[in-house]
Amino acid sequence: MKMEIKLVTLLTKDMEKLKRFYVDFLGFELVEERGEGFRLKVGKSELEFMQADKGDDPFYHFAFNIPFHLFTDAKKWARERMVLNTEEGEDEIEFPQLSARSFYFWDPAGNMVEFIARKNVCYLEEKAFSAGCLKDISEVSLTVANVLEAMGELERSGLKSRDNEPIQRTCLNFLGDNGTHSYLLLVERGRRWIFSDQVSEIYPLEVYVDGKGSLTVDKQGRCSVISF
Repeated sequence: MKMEIKLVTLLTKDMEKLKRFYVDFLGFELVEERGEGFRLKVGKSELEFMQADKGDDPFYHFAFNIPFHLFTDAKKWARERMVLNTEEGEDEIEFPQLSARSFYFWDPAGNMVEFIARKNVCYLEEKAFSAGCLKDISEVSLTVANVLEAMGELERSGLKSRDNEPIQRTCLNFLGDNGTHSYLLLVERGRRWIFSDQVSEIYPLEVYVDGKGSLTVDKQGRCSVISF
């Protein structure tokens, strides 16, 4: 299936810090703000942060698509504003199988943010990089208690792994059509994210996929499809 992520809703204990970081510091467009959260425009997608329960300190991994020809400019733009994550002395990575390049950084809530440029995805020319050049939400990681059980639920709703690859409990599993530019990543807790010492942990989230419906992960790491 062609994956188009339209809305991702995450939890945070640092609402004001995140809003200042994304809106005031990085220049994201604020779409909506209300007592318990706020929503950002990310190209054709939206990213929403809601207040976490008291005592919880959730963190996530998500990625934004950027134009391939602006990768160097985007990296320069990011470096002027924050420290990029590194792995073995490098602050970017190439994924030959995806024809893509990525770099990573932390936001104030401890979320691992990825900018990814895919060579096979064409966008209109942009003169200079800014937050307005982000095209959509490219990836969001779903950390669950058991990826096999979660995949069983998702498959009943028509979601498939990329290239029908077998789902493995110890791996990062990509869901979506290989010809698209957005994926859901299915993983169990305890897996180290590249370019960090952070390991995946279960925290609630909700993802809306255009024309398909919503899926959620709850506090126990159970994945449910709401309305595919």
